[in-house]
Amino acid sequence: MSGVDLDHPEVIFIKRLDGTGYGFFYSTPAQFDNAAYGFIGPIKERIKKESEEKNELPVNAEELCLKASITSMEKVFEPNWEDNDGIDGARCVAASCVAESKWEGEMPQCIVIEQTGDDITLREGFEFLEHPGYPLCVVIGSKGDGGGLCTFFDTEDEFRLVATKVPSEHTWLPQLIYRLYAKTPSIMTGFPTPSPEGKGISVECHAYTLNRQGHLIERQRKA
Repeated sequence: MSGVDLDHPEVIFIKRLDGTGYGFFYSTPAQFDNAAYGFIGPIKERIKKESEEKNELPVNAEELCLKASITSMEKVFEPNWEDNDGIDGARCVAASCVAESKWEGEMPQCIVIEQTGDDITLREGFEFLEHPGYPLCVVIGSKGDGGGLCTFFDTEDEFRLVATKVPSEHTWLPQLIYRLYAKTPSIMTGFPTPSPEGKGISVECHAYTLNRQGHLIERQRKA
């Protein structure tokens, strides 16, 4: 475990087998709780109302809430899922999956939701607590705005292969980070903002570290 006593995760990653997915940041317990309630709240209210109408205690309510969360998360892994349109929904469902799951001891700082065979599993994102010198993921967004679309890299060679390709509409942040930095922590973010002059878009990059401090070293620019 991370060794940090938390009652909410700081980061939840949704990681697909093809290396795409989401990275969501939750800065406070309230942010996490509100996101989780955004999905599971109406379901809990419906369960409560039905039990009151029947005048009996709800049966397996916790199990039903977790199942509803996981079932909705499965849609994020389907080929026809629209990543951009589904950011807000995925953020809420991810928080709900974590909130409704049972954890031994304190809640991990970083949690990964991924596909294992035909199942959706949740685990501690222990690899993101270390810093191998290259980004294990790049998130289009910032901590302040809650994160967003994410690309994952299991090895440095995998990162370099993507980062040295010509940028495309959907894959451009790895290339920018590779060009700017010789060494990075495991989590990097990039937030596009309009330039002050109104001419084009600039990108504000940040390193995000969990537990141990990572190093962010800029590349020396050629004269």
